[in-house]
Amino acid sequence: MKRQHKVAVWPGDGIGPEVTREAVKVLEATDVDYEFIEGTVGGRAYIEYGDPLPPMAMEVCDEVDALLFGAVATDYAPYGVPRKVLTYLRVDRDAYANVRPIKLYPGVYPPHHTPHLDDLDVVVVRENSEGFALRHEGYLWEDKGVDERVITQFGAQRIAMFACNYAVKEGRRKVSCVDQSGWLYGDRKFRSAFKTVAEKYRTVQKDYVNVDVAAMMMVQDPNAFDVIVSPDIYGDILSGILIGQIGGVGLAPSACIGDNFAFFEPIHGIALDITGKGIANPIAAILSGKLMLHWLGEDEEADKIEAAVASVLREGKVRTPDLGGSSSTSEMGDAVVEKLERGEFDSLPEEMDIDRVVAREHSS
Repeated sequence: MKRQHKVAVWPGDGIGPEVTREAVKVLEATDVDYEFIEGTVGGRAYIEYGDPLPPMAMEVCDEVDALLFGAVATDYAPYGVPRKVLTYLRVDRDAYANVRPIKLYPGVYPPHHTPHLDDLDVVVVRENSEGFALRHEGYLWEDKGVDERVITQFGAQRIAMFACNYAVKEGRRKVSCVDQSGWLYGDRKFRSAFKTVAEKYRTVQKDYVNVDVAAMMMVQDPNAFDVIVSPDIYGDILSGILIGQIGGVGLAPSACIGDNFAFFEPIHGIALDITGKGIANPIAAILSGKLMLHWLGEDEEADKIEAAVASVLREGKVRTPDLGGSSSTSEMGDAVVEKLERGEFDSLPEEMDIDRVVAREHSS
């Protein structure tokens, strides 16, 4: 008898509801039993309840197996709106590992695309609960601004351990520690923590790269990397370079993993410039749902989603404007659902699936 998975759905703001709707539609087309519980957070909740993170939304997180997240932020509410939601998920719920599998799918680029990028497949493991992104100290005066971040031994060691375990369990060849330890004390702590952890993983190659050099290498040949582990800000910037080479943020999913809680979100933001136009690419949200299925231990159905997405992208009949087409958000979601329901999709070789560790970490 199939186990029912209870999943919280927080569509959020901007294009969040549009792409999350398609992700849920695709998930419902799989052979998995769900109970979806939708919650209102972010700018919508701020306007409706006076609180971007209402108590009833937080209470649901204690009951569910996972959370599917859209995006939060607004142009009409205080900066603290998105920060309160993200701080709760990343820090209070301790989803400390942001896993960003960045992969180029066949058919996304035209035939004249650079050959060495045909198999781009890199995983960025970004520290998700420390650093600049959330609870940093800052001061702003008329003539200067100051930002202060904190990187702890504990936080750096556990993200290094997560990345090394990921590499071992996925058969990845190398983990690259990317920082700027030559002149930043926090990065020096991050690198020393990585060294302490990584020396225990004898089967994994270790690499140490300054962030500016890493950016140069990514432009020249991104496959010089396999798994990257870094503080939050570098992981964000470097994954942006990689995302630019796979077709854009509409194709970039992520998983935010903790020891006892996980949420799944596309890397893109709210995209107010296209909100409500029905043209946002939902693939990143759909693939985030695929990562969620791995977390839930539904590997076979997760693989089917990725195979269906790969098939739609390879055929190229349905493309949203960011991919050079004119299809709508819902048409892209429908195309993936049709592939799933008909079973008409390419099989994925084992080496293409880079996300099983999510489920393994959860089950262990």
